[in-house]
Amino acid sequence: MDKLRTAEMDEFSELLFRALDRLGGDLLPFFLSERPAAFEKYPRMLVALVQRHGVEAGFQEWSTKVLRDANDHRKESAYAELEKLRQWMLKHEELFDKAHLAHLKRSLYGRIYAYLYPRRLLTTTYAEVHRGDAGALEAEAIRANFRRDVVEPIAQLRAVYGTGEPLERIITDAEDFLVISGKRYAWKARS
Repeated sequence: MDKLRTAEMDEFSELLFRALDRLGGDLLPFFLSERPAAFEKYPRMLVALVQRHGVEAGFQEWSTKVLRDANDHRKESAYAELEKLRQWMLKHEELFDKAHLAHLKRSLYGRIYAYLYPRRLLTTTYAEVHRGDAGALEAEAIRANFRRDVVEPIAQLRAVYGTGEPLERIITDAEDFLVISGKRYAWKARS
């Protein structure tokens, strides 16, 4: 058997999860405590449709379902992420063979969790620091305060991811997600 091209599978996974996270509408779980099926539903659907119909037709059918279920307010602004994923998949069509799709199917939960964990760690920490302060969840406040208010979890992540581009991408993704999902983090103050 040929060796699996895991670096490319990692790249594909990040593009897929980023697109789903940006489109909202609970395409990926908001909280990490959700059951595994909530993490895997849309990625697993894409894998199954690509297996059944090929990359182009499978993606088209999948994207129709995803767009129907996405957050109405985010479709237009996040559509570019979906298109970037489609183009990547067409460019790397040979990657979606039986062996790679089987590997992807078996590793989805771990891949999704690994993508979401550091991002949700940062967003939930920020929300907890500002519990009861709705103004802190406005875009301007998030952009001004995010990195300062999540210094400790960033230090934890730095120990795992180092100081380079992967960590910076995680921080930027988390900040952007908080800007577009901030209202969902408007938790009541503790009594």
